[in-house]
Amino acid sequence: MAEAPLKGIRVVDLGWLTAGAATSTLLLDLGADVVKVEGPGALDPFRNWVGAEAGRPWWDESPWFAFTNRGKRSLCLDLKDPRGQAAMLALLATADVLVENYRRGVLDQWGLGAAELRQKFPRLVIASISSQGEDGPERDMVSFGSTLEATSGLASLTGEANGPPIISGRDVNYPDQVVCLFASGAVVAALMERERTGEGCHIDLSQRELTSFLLGEEFVAAAQGTPSPRQGFGPGCAVEDDTAFWPGGGSAAVRDARGLSESAEFQSGTAVLRSPDGTPAKGIPFRFATRPLAVHDNCHSLGADNHAVMTEAGLGPADIAALEAGGVLATKPRRGPTK
Repeated sequence: MAEAPLKGIRVVDLGWLTAGAATSTLLLDLGADVVKVEGPGALDPFRNWVGAEAGRPWWDESPWFAFTNRGKRSLCLDLKDPRGQAAMLALLATADVLVENYRRGVLDQWGLGAAELRQKFPRLVIASISSQGEDGPERDMVSFGSTLEATSGLASLTGEANGPPIISGRDVNYPDQVVCLFASGAVVAALMERERTGEGCHIDLSQRELTSFLLGEEFVAAAQGTPSPRQGFGPGCAVEDDTAFWPGGGSAAVRDARGLSESAEFQSGTAVLRSPDGTPAKGIPFRFATRPLAVHDNCHSLGADNHAVMTEAGLGPADIAALEAGGVLATKPRRGPTK
């Protein structure tokens, strides 16, 4: 069987929630070795979930976190500590790609900003996924999917003609779900370019610009003086008794998540797969005829790969032990779940 396309590529994942984390998941599915980095005082927010109990290892029990982060190696390293920053630089010296979606300026405060990393590691491909991009008047804006739909123009087109704008969701939303497809594609293109030039690059991906890009024809219409109004279902479309109807006599049942997941066409697809332990996992939205892709590993416990990853980065046993003694390397968070 042919090897996966990105076998031998190492990705350091500083992605939180969906945008960055799902990008590195797609790279993992293409064969990359992905190291998920979290701090003992700064876990991926998806580890905190409704149902978390302080007396249990709640940080390793979140289905939301496991869904997107299956198969990644876990490094729990305090990047706010200078010793953690030095260890991170040692890890990046072994990496091909860094994916991050921190608020702009955070990595610069830790000496891990893109400009500095590009000087230290010229072959490193850095993918920065942010709300508004690296420059521009709103570069420091902190956004979620709902606010991105508002600022991009998407919400203004969604909803009934005489009703208010509608966002697609609060925790699961359109901009966060689609950005990983574009970001992972840009990373693959940058790796191909590196093969030709020997140089990495810094990919600057604004989620607001991406969402606006997906509305291209609407901006053309507005520029020509004929902006599209909200149309709801559109002329002739309707939903009655959980069935959608459209002009020409077409119709389809409106399925909820359970109905869709139990359908034969969904079960034969790859939108949602299962980890080896049987838990649902984010699937793979494409297939290769000669290179079958699958979920090969479960979600790793927090810090489960600290020793292996730091050893590969060149740290010796005494160095690793010192980081553990100082709380810079950890296997559990410093505080309980947020209610």
